Amino acid sequence: MPGTVEGDERDLLRATVARLLTDRAPSARADAARQGWSPGLWALLEEAGLTLVSVPESAGGSGGDVSDLAVVAQACGYQAAPVPLVETALLAGWALAAAGLAVPPGPLTVVPSAAAASATLAPDGPGLRVHGRLCGVPWARAARQVLLLTAAPGDPGRVVLAAVDPRDCAVEPGTNLAAEPRDTLVLPAGGVACTPLPADGPDPSAAVLRGALGRALLMVGSLRRVLDLTVGYAREREQFGRPIGRFQAVQQQIAALAGAVEQAQAMTDLAVAVLDDGGCAAEAVMAAKICAGQAASVAIAVGHQVHGAIGFTTEHELHLHTRRLMAWRDEYGAESEWAAELGARVTSAGPDGLWDLLTGRSAAVAAR
Repeated sequence: MPGTVEGDERDLLRATVARLLTDRAPSARADAARQGWSPGLWALLEEAGLTLVSVPESAGGSGGDVSDLAVVAQACGYQAAPVPLVETALLAGWALAAAGLAVPPGPLTVVPSAAAASATLAPDGPGLRVHGRLCGVPWARAARQVLLLTAAPGDPGRVVLAAVDPRDCAVEPGTNLAAEPRDTLVLPAGGVACTPLPADGPDPSAAVLRGALGRALLMVGSLRRVLDLTVGYAREREQFGRPIGRFQAVQQQIAALAGAVEQAQAMTDLAVAVLDDGGCAAEAVMAAKICAGQAASVAIAVGHQVHGAIGFTTEHELHLHTRRLMAWRDEYGAESEWAAELGARVTSAGPDGLWDLLTGRSAAVAAR
C-alpha cells in the first residue's frame, strides 16, 4: 500500500481492512485465547502491507501518513484484533525510521517509560548498556524486536536506542485487564548495547504522545463497536411487548453514548490531522486521550446496562471491548494525568496563549 491515500482510496482502505478483520475475527480470538495474540491475523495484515502504514518506504515501510494508519488502527479496535499494530507502525516503525535505521519485518514494540523504570543504564566504554528488567512491555512475547528509547542519565539531550531481542531474554508472561500480553523481560547478564541517536532523531517524550494517540485510536474503534452492539441489541431485545430501544430511558442512554463516541472521534481526528501537518500535536493528543477515557466510562456503563446479564458472559462480544477500554484508558497516561498536564499548559500560556491554542489548529482539520 505505497503512498498516501485520500478520499475514495481511503474509503477503499477502510472497507478492505474491515472485511479482512471481520473474516478473521473468530479464529484470531481463538488464537489469542491460546497464546495471547494471533500470528495468523498478523501474517495476513503484513502480507497486505498494513502493519507498517505511515512508515516511510525508504525505511522499509508501506508509506502513507498517520491518517492512513488511523483507519487501520480504529478497525483493529473495532474488531478487538489481538495484534501489536499500533506498537509496530506508530511507535517502533516511526522511531527506527526517524533514527535513520531500517525497519525489520515482523511485530515490533516499544518499552513504555513506566516499564523502563526497573532498568538501569550503565557506561560501557564510550557508550551505554541497559541492564535489569523491563516490566509490562506490550506484546513482548510476540515481538521480533523490543525498542527502548530513553535519555542518557544526567544528559537529557542525549537520546539512545536499545534494540532488545526477546529470544535473548527470560520472558515472564503478564497481561492487562483485557488479557493482552504485557510481559516482563529479564535482560541478559551482560545487558544490551545502546545506540546513540542524532539530535534530530526520535524523542522519548514524542514516543509517549504517540503511544497515547495510538491508544486513543484503538479506543475509538472499540467505542464505536460498543455503540453498534448496544443499538443492535436494543432493537432486537423485547420487553413488555416491544423492543427496549423504544423506551425513552434506553434511548437517552444510547444518545449519551453516541455523543461521547463522536466527541472522542472528533478529537482523535484533530490530533491525527495536526500530526500529519507537522504541527505541535501535544495538546491535541492530550485532549484526544482525555475524551477517549471519558467516553470509555459512558460506553462501559451504558453498554452493560442495556445488554443486562448477557453482556457479562464470556460468549458475548461486549466484554472484549469494555475490558479493553478499561485497560487502554490507563495505558500511556490516564485521562486524569493528561488533564492535569493540559491544564498546566493552558494556564501557563496566559490569555493570549489560550486563544491560540483554541483556534490555531482549526485550519488543519478544515483542509481535510
